[in-house]
Amino acid sequence: MAESHIEFPKVTINDIARVCGVSKVTVSYVLNDTKRSSKISDATKARVKAAALELGYHPNALARGLTNRRTNSLVMVMQYTEVFTGGSAFITELMHAAMNSAAKYGFDLILQTKVRSSTHEEIAGIVDGRSDGALLLRDAQDPIAEALVKRKYPAVYIFSESENLSVSSVDCDNIAGGRIATEYLIRCGHRSIGYVGGIEHAESIHQRQVGYSNAMAAAGLTVKPEWICNVEMGATDFPNIGKLMSSPSRPTALFCWNDDVASHLMKFLQKNIGLRIPDDISIVGFDSTAFCENTSPRLTSIRQPFERISDASFEVLKGLINGTIADVQTIRFVPELEERDSCRAI
Repeated sequence: MAESHIEFPKVTINDIARVCGVSKVTVSYVLNDTKRSSKISDATKARVKAAALELGYHPNALARGLTNRRTNSLVMVMQYTEVFTGGSAFITELMHAAMNSAAKYGFDLILQTKVRSSTHEEIAGIVDGRSDGALLLRDAQDPIAEALVKRKYPAVYIFSESENLSVSSVDCDNIAGGRIATEYLIRCGHRSIGYVGGIEHAESIHQRQVGYSNAMAAAGLTVKPEWICNVEMGATDFPNIGKLMSSPSRPTALFCWNDDVASHLMKFLQKNIGLRIPDDISIVGFDSTAFCENTSPRLTSIRQPFERISDASFEVLKGLINGTIADVQTIRFVPELEERDSCRAI
């Protein structure tokens, strides 16, 4: 038996105009809330909107975008699409904040997750007319930033920054965060403190290490080269750190560049090396996501103000799109320490 397919007639502005006894131009002005609608009486506006609601009118977003040259959509472009499948607590918190900001500032949010073979293809996917601007979570050396600047396409780095000084960015003050984490461990009495970073080109990794190094130097403490360890994104096995932590001269505390690394490292040290946290080793993470409450023990971490960073990114990008912001914006929010159970005084 053949499947039946019922098609519902599409309501147009012509239908609304006929029901209301006005021109389709009047209907268009009212429904699109243009400046010219100010000359239309409130009674007519109310009649048009009521008819649109009763008839079940749904505007064609593409057509409206062609008319207004706006889609009211933003595209978020990640450097590594695998972050969506890696269970990253940072990405979860970032996306939650971004979706709230999108609703607050009146945008739809598009995620560009398709893997493209070249920068040219990536740029084409961003500026293809589906969005008004781009939020970039990319490496500092990424060529996309410069390409978008040349095309005068509105873009803002969010939770990251570019080496290109012509691109606006909104981020955490990572150097301050690294310093705050290290100074906390020093106040706890630790003098042998290691830093666990990553091998990615994310500027935040290096900036947090700068903050760590500055704090150690200010306290007159020496940093041994072997105390600086880099791990791959998503790693759960840490042979180099295991070797370091098995030695008599091991650090008594570790500052990890993010919570994901810190949580995996805690499990590794407990299971493979037999270290007790915080009795044998203190650990501080970065981001202070909700996940920190579920680690064992609960993870002390540096809190990024996710909501404020996200809101500011959307506000800057909206200003660039509307032309109310012309200058490059560089905004940094100072993070805060959130103490839990993974550190102790010695």
